[in-house]
Amino acid sequence: MKKFVLTVVAATLPFAASQASAAVVASLPGGTALPIPADELLGVSGPLSPAPGVTFTSTAGSAYGFTGNYSFVSNGVWSGTPMIGLDEGTGYFELTFDTAIAGFLGELNWTTDFGGDASIEIYDSANNLLESLLLETGGVNQVAPGFYGFSRASADISRVRFNEEFIGVRNISTLTDAMGAVPEPATWAFMIFGFGAVGGAMRRQRKANVKVSYA
Repeated sequence: MKKFVLTVVAATLPFAASQASAAVVASLPGGTALPIPADELLGVSGPLSPAPGVTFTSTAGSAYGFTGNYSFVSNGVWSGTPMIGLDEGTGYFELTFDTAIAGFLGELNWTTDFGGDASIEIYDSANNLLESLLLETGGVNQVAPGFYGFSRASADISRVRFNEEFIGVRNISTLTDAMGAVPEPATWAFMIFGFGAVGGAMRRQRKANVKVSYA
């Protein structure tokens, strides 16, 4: 019976972990704010460092720590809060982390008629694409501007890339500890199943060990 219990746990937990390996999120519980300095720079490509161990670079002129009126045309105007934004219709900018993180979240906005498809992507240290989210394509928003990011089951995000369409980010937070990531519903279901199976096996084992005596 003990062998059965160990088999259930071994079979359930790896599957649960794989289900929670990547998720697009709109909130990041336990995240830590990554402040962007109000440097008011335009047309820069970096490298610049908004915080120790974090590096900004861009393939095109970008806004960095900009707090003035920044127009995303039909998607509105940002002002007041320091932002990083691609200041051209094509290209990308990146945030690179010396120590890989488990989660990233930022408030995103973009234009819809000035370049390629707006998107956000995450990569590991070996330059493997881990996850992406398409924000706009063909002049049509695929999601509304707002908070988007990624949560991982392990701390393996080394770069976050923001692509095309004058894309901008502000109000950034990161998660360094994967334990703060919230499991997906499927993960909870399989974990509950596993614990239930273990509990049932233990109850059957106890019953089998009970000796009945008669006076």
